[in-house]
Amino acid sequence: MDRLRRITSNASGFTLLEIAIVMVIIGLLTGGGVSLMKMLTERKARNETVTYLQQVRAALVSYAVRNGRLPWADGSTAGSVDGLEDAGATNGFLPYRTLQMVPSDPYKRILRYEVNANLATNRPTACGALNTGLPASARPLVMDADGAAAAFNVAVVLVSAGPMDADGNGNAFDDLNSGGFQGNNAGGSPNYLRHPPAPDFDDLTLYIGGNELFGEMCEFVDLAVNNTSGARVYVYDVNQGADIGSVDHNDSALYPVISGTRIEVRTAAHRGGTIVSPSSPPTPVILAGHGATINLMP
Repeated sequence: MDRLRRITSNASGFTLLEIAIVMVIIGLLTGGGVSLMKMLTERKARNETVTYLQQVRAALVSYAVRNGRLPWADGSTAGSVDGLEDAGATNGFLPYRTLQMVPSDPYKRILRYEVNANLATNRPTACGALNTGLPASARPLVMDADGAAAAFNVAVVLVSAGPMDADGNGNAFDDLNSGGFQGNNAGGSPNYLRHPPAPDFDDLTLYIGGNELFGEMCEFVDLAVNNTSGARVYVYDVNQGADIGSVDHNDSALYPVISGTRIEVRTAAHRGGTIVSPSSPPTPVILAGHGATINLMP
């Protein structure tokens, strides 16, 4: 009987020890599972934000192609954003209603948005500025930690503030001022920053470069004017409301003109006098395709 009690006691002891070990393993697995779940959730939100930024970028390019310009910013202060562009506002929040986009990123925040002023006016001004190249100091400026440690200008910049105020300065958009790559995403002063996640930086920044936008929205064609009409003529760009040049009798000229421009050839400057006739083709004419030639006849 005593021997049986000892065997039973030992068996019970082993069972309790095994249970204790199993409970410890379950606890470890549970703790690790929570950490893993948190990591996967954060990664999912970040990936969804990248997708949202790409969708906004595509909407901006589409808007520029259709309207010949980028939208102005929603210049409202935080808390009063209505999602509509405010004429003349280059720096502010994404005009999501103007773009017909959902109002916020997966973190439930509206994107920061800044656009170059020349690119939010009209197609001739925008394409002219892009064709000659934006000045090196033209805003918005971005410093890219994946490239040279110097700020460069872009057509437009978008910033998602990320999941939290990583730098703890009271603004969800971060200000990173350590190391070789520095920027302030709260307003881009002196520049915005695109940078991998860091302890004090969790923003996501996306931009559209000038060359990229030019390729999407601008097509220049060559306009040749041959003048045998007997007097000087003036080539008038109706879209810009200005003469682009003059051509003397028995002379020719070649002008780079944006596709879709409406052209008149007139007898006097600044849309004065009358339209020159006869000509082939007759003006006014809207340019399209690879180029055009206007022959003015006596």
